[in-house]
Amino acid sequence: MTNNPGLGAGKRILVTGGAGEMAKYACRALADSDEVGLVLVSDRDFDRAKAVAAELGPKAEALALDISDSEALGKALADVDVVLNCAGPFYRFGREVLSAAIAAQTHYLDICDDWEPTIDMLELDDAARAAGITAIIGMGSSPGTSNLLAMLCMTELDQVDKVYTAWSIGGIKPDPPERKGKPNAARDHWIHNCTEPIKVRRGGALADTYALDEIKLAYPGVGEHSVWVCGHPEPMTLPKVRPEIQESYNVMVARRGLMEALKAIQGRVKAGELDVPAAGVALTETPGINGPAAGERPPFAGLFAVAEGVKNGVATRVGATPVVLPNANMGEFTGYPLAVATVMLCRGQVSELGVHGPEGAVDPHIYFDVLADFAEDRPAGVEPVEVVTETI
Repeated sequence: MTNNPGLGAGKRILVTGGAGEMAKYACRALADSDEVGLVLVSDRDFDRAKAVAAELGPKAEALALDISDSEALGKALADVDVVLNCAGPFYRFGREVLSAAIAAQTHYLDICDDWEPTIDMLELDDAARAAGITAIIGMGSSPGTSNLLAMLCMTELDQVDKVYTAWSIGGIKPDPPERKGKPNAARDHWIHNCTEPIKVRRGGALADTYALDEIKLAYPGVGEHSVWVCGHPEPMTLPKVRPEIQESYNVMVARRGLMEALKAIQGRVKAGELDVPAAGVALTETPGINGPAAGERPPFAGLFAVAEGVKNGVATRVGATPVVLPNANMGEFTGYPLAVATVMLCRGQVSELGVHGPEGAVDPHIYFDVLADFAEDRPAGVEPVEVVTETI
């Protein structure tokens, strides 16, 4: 396979976990793309895969695939140009699917938002280069869009000392009656990120800590407010493009009442009193964690990045936030970014070989312009991202 001048039109795209809520949006966008000839919607649940493929039309086919079957995975990858890995958990399947893609010389993208497999997959960079493939890990909302916001901030600075990616969480609603006692994968994953040891960047190196540390973060023109540290991969990958970074965190913007309740839950998990699923249920049943009862919400955007450093010899802070985005649900926020990067790869707008975070391979200006096309009624003449600067 070749990386330049692009893979061209008519490409075959395999989507693992393709019947999942986030993957479905990526599949839909790719089935509508001129660059794509076929979307293979693969899933362990063949009936669900068939339903998604039928909805997408003639450019989609269903495939029964269990990615834990290495022989079946290898066979499927040998017949496609690109694989989008949307099948978690990534701590189990991230490196495994990427390794199989490298062996098949198949380009790879995923939506991994765990720091542990991110480190593991970055170690495959040399192998991916030797195989002539591009692999982009964490190409969703955060990580993904957040990394590219950070890239826009960092390119404004001659020297980057600190970089933060941030996302907002509004609240946690109780399970509806029909979901009582059933797994909630998204919530459990978030609880895991908030209760297990994580890594951040401090003093120019990776450091061990726990999530939910409270820090003060300033955004240009908004001021300084509390945010809480989360265990996401951005601090693992951003220093790959700006090695001088001394400090990097991924943080959550939330009302204090919710974060204090989550800290109490974290303590119960660390003490062995609760496992992660039980912790998620216990959190939803905690009073005063939603709306004004949980306190004032910091006046930050829902998704943004901040970088601090030096520009023209002056200490400077830069912030970036999207102005035009797809509708605000998790599936769109995650699936569309994955599809946009895939289309850019097919067009030759992504050509770096090896394993990268989004910022290492994706041009943020092109990316945000294409992503904005998924917004309803995109306003004419409006830049999709606002970048603001202030001296410190």
